[in-house]
Amino acid sequence: MKHYVGIDIGGTSTTIGLVSEEGIILDRLVILIEGFASGPIETFLDAIANGIRELSTKYGQPIEGVGIGAPNGNFYRGTIEYAPNMPWKDVHEVAAYLEKKNACRTVLTNDANAAAIGEKQFGVAKNFNDFILITLGTGLGSGIVSGGKMIYGHDGFAGELGHSIVVPEGRDCTCGRKGCLEAYVSIRGLLETYHDFGVGKASTPQEIAMKAQLGDEYAKETFVKTGEWLGLKLADAATYTSPEAVIFFGGIAQASDLFFPSLKETLEANVHNLYRNKIQIMKSGLPLNDAAVLGSAALVM
Repeated sequence: MKHYVGIDIGGTSTTIGLVSEEGIILDRLVILIEGFASGPIETFLDAIANGIRELSTKYGQPIEGVGIGAPNGNFYRGTIEYAPNMPWKDVHEVAAYLEKKNACRTVLTNDANAAAIGEKQFGVAKNFNDFILITLGTGLGSGIVSGGKMIYGHDGFAGELGHSIVVPEGRDCTCGRKGCLEAYVSIRGLLETYHDFGVGKASTPQEIAMKAQLGDEYAKETFVKTGEWLGLKLADAATYTSPEAVIFFGGIAQASDLFFPSLKETLEANVHNLYRNKIQIMKSGLPLNDAAVLGSAALVM
């Protein structure tokens, strides 16, 4: 049996998964970013390299390849570049560094692209050649597949729906601009929307979801507005790639029953009639913690 490693680098933690060729995660390790944030990124990468070796030794099998999903990951160059939600700025040659450390082919892409590849290989997108996967978490990531192939663009950064403008001159975004979709549809965005209603603060999206399910009108309206912002930008995205489906993944997506109705209504009200009633809106078919790991591993399968 061949073994691969899929790595999901997030804003707060990194998961290293040992994956079989059938797409089964055999084992995983988690590294917290906080413990490395004050030092150089190489110290963090050394911990990842040690984790890869630990899993390989534990199972007594050589690793066929390593795939990495990372924020602002560039597939063409194997770099993480100016990731706003990570402590290390600038450009970092992550794939080359780890490939040298582990003497094993290493490929890197954007974390949402990795999740999309995982969804295509093992999830609800198996039969779709044209779809958009959106990850809703610390930020808003997106991976766009057209004609069965991931869209990277000429520089490796195509498909960043989270950094399209939804409210001109609106909220500050971590990218340095104003009014990006991510500033409204993400963990931070959801909390800020609820606070904007003037009814106090919530500490997590799950808390707002619970309030909504208990009948809190402001909490319910928070999710309605979230769906409207998403629907508006997806109406634009449909004109670019004509997707068969838009698939949602991440913690906020678990509350899909609270924002899918307003999302669908806004999408259909604003999309060009060529695309009306043709786009499926659905949740990921993969376990919450698995999509990016499986997708990253699939990069080298």
